[in-house]
Amino acid sequence: MIKEEDLSGWYHELLEKADVVDSRYPVKGMLIYKGWGLSMIKRMQQYLEDMLDLNGHQPVLFPVLIPEDILGKETKHIAGFEEEVFWVTHAGGNELERKLSLRPTSETPIYEMFKLWIRSHSDLPFKVHQSCAVYRYETKHTRPLIRGREFLWNEGHSAHVDDDDVKSHMEKIKEIYLRLVNELLCIPFVVNNRPEWDRFPGAAETCAFDTIMPDGRTLQVATVHNLGQNFSRAFGLTFENEEGEHELAYTASYGPSFGRLLASVICIHGDDVGLILPPKIAPVQVVVIPIVFKESHREGILSYARDIEKKMRDNGFRVKVDDSDERPGAKYFYWEMKGVPLRVEVGPRDLKQGNITVVRRDTGEKKQIALDELDVESMFEEITLSIRERAEKRFRDGFHTIGNLDEIKEHAGNGIVRVGWCGNKDCANSIEEYVDILSVNGGKRLCVVCGSEGVEVLAAKTY
Repeated sequence: MIKEEDLSGWYHELLEKADVVDSRYPVKGMLIYKGWGLSMIKRMQQYLEDMLDLNGHQPVLFPVLIPEDILGKETKHIAGFEEEVFWVTHAGGNELERKLSLRPTSETPIYEMFKLWIRSHSDLPFKVHQSCAVYRYETKHTRPLIRGREFLWNEGHSAHVDDDDVKSHMEKIKEIYLRLVNELLCIPFVVNNRPEWDRFPGAAETCAFDTIMPDGRTLQVATVHNLGQNFSRAFGLTFENEEGEHELAYTASYGPSFGRLLASVICIHGDDVGLILPPKIAPVQVVVIPIVFKESHREGILSYARDIEKKMRDNGFRVKVDDSDERPGAKYFYWEMKGVPLRVEVGPRDLKQGNITVVRRDTGEKKQIALDELDVESMFEEITLSIRERAEKRFRDGFHTIGNLDEIKEHAGNGIVRVGWCGNKDCANSIEEYVDILSVNGGKRLCVVCGSEGVEVLAAKTY
């Protein structure tokens, strides 16, 4: 597998070999999440849910079915999703009185209930979140974990007394997502304020977390939306203020895609051998490989390996002893492909001297140390820092300042470009023939299309 020569082929082969997902399910765009992949998603999910709970969110789980009349209450919202909605029209042989949609997102049903739950200003801010699957009839080319028709995410929803409180809350959510994306997963990103035509349907403002994949395209992994009073007006979501008057609430919604986050981890950190996993999400953090040359040594070496396993498990680490009959070299290759952060080798000499040989997956560094000197926590901190720094360097190298349309065409699909735009939609359309405008970055620049004075924007080819 040569990652740089064929990222798509490398990615699909690795998804299968590493038991991340199986895309052969007979409904296009819907995956079977397998043990290795789902284990990582669950760790992301728990990490995020813990932070949201600490922030005052209540966990909820709404039904997957949304009545047509509720989905259609916010007109811009339904217009934005009308081509992507899966509709349920029959139960058995009976036609339903009203169509039901499979959840494409949950603003509409959640705000339908918010208006029942929220009465007074003392109830605000009101914050909930749910981890669930959503369904959208994706018409573009589907890609496992990146673009599908069923995907896993966490979505948060909140109601507030005013716009200032919404914006303050959005900043706190961005901080939470920063910890999830960068601290846990070691993925670099830029937060972009989407232009008006690319906002979430019904939103007054959309902020997106974008990273750069190894092929130079950007991938949106999380979003935060300021919905203003648009949904509150459609659903009659009001509260009684301190003067006893009723006001429309201000709302926000936000969420990361667990599938896209996992795809980013795989593609950004992986190499030609396979996965390279940040230790905190690795299903197996340490694999212990007993090396047996003589049958007479087997019992003693396996016992030593089991003692190491127990010691690490007692300290809270996820450890596996590979005592299969495969040759050591085959075991090394297999667990490297799976991305296990640390390998511990134990052989006859190690047993005799009370040593172990440790090998880091991220650098391949190999050294022999006394078992009593092993500090797994410190090694994981070093591995995490190394993975993050390497990814951030490649990310920084993926930005380019561009002066004209010919250069945009040349750099399209090669990272994020900084270009000038005058604010005219026709000029934006010319730019977007080659790249998508991600955000207005600020700072004066001449428009690359018409030459008029404008501002700098970030743009890229996107997934």
